[in-house]
Amino acid sequence: MTLVFFLFALSPCVWARYQAALVKDYAGRHQEEYITQFDRVRLLVRQAQVEVSARLGLIQYKEGFQYPLLIRFDDGAPPGVEHALAYVQLMQNNGSFAQQLVVNLDATAVNPMDFDKIFYHEMTHAVLNDVVGGEASGKIPHWVQEGLAQYISEEGKDRVIEEAQSVKKSQAHFLLADLEGPYTARAYPQYYLAIEYLNEKHTVNAVQALVRNLILGKSTVDAVEDSTGLPWAKFQDEVREYSLKVFQDKARPDF
Repeated sequence: MTLVFFLFALSPCVWARYQAALVKDYAGRHQEEYITQFDRVRLLVRQAQVEVSARLGLIQYKEGFQYPLLIRFDDGAPPGVEHALAYVQLMQNNGSFAQQLVVNLDATAVNPMDFDKIFYHEMTHAVLNDVVGGEASGKIPHWVQEGLAQYISEEGKDRVIEEAQSVKKSQAHFLLADLEGPYTARAYPQYYLAIEYLNEKHTVNAVQALVRNLILGKSTVDAVEDSTGLPWAKFQDEVREYSLKVFQDKARPDF
């Protein structure tokens, strides 16, 4: 039998929202790891949901999701995310949109240190998917999605340092990536720095305004210009200048 543990009770004033549900149906090969991670997630999920919603400016997500979100445990992950500690999958629930956030026990059993950050990262994706009622990339560009997920989880700082340390200061410009270019894992530090630029130079209000504008269906150009007051081309130039300085500061010396 599959047991579903609802993590906190519905408030009478938000009865229409779904609460994240922890599914206890694991029968795989990592039983001890499962017990550890089940307790960890049970304590972490409410905290993550509240913090993600507050930092994105989507306060309604403190009270739950528009659509069902299941959290379950499995051995392994699909092709493309084989080594992910956790990942989000879209699914159907009686013909309606739903999601599941899967904890990959194969990965957490050998690399548990970054789990909290990864969980926050994936919870950010779950909130963004939920608010648009489907795959968020239909309305929210990848650089914003992945930049926000790294910004909320704070893993972006580590990615930037690791990437910058792979080059010398005179080579730092090779780490820059076009926000309108192809979506690649190599560009993740750049995606994070674009959001960090917004936060540092235009305040968290600009980050939250960008999110709201994109959710409302505005184009990326209009959303950026509305939230920063900058033309799109000027915004791109400033992000590149800001990112280059950060990469150079953290890169290895030339001598």
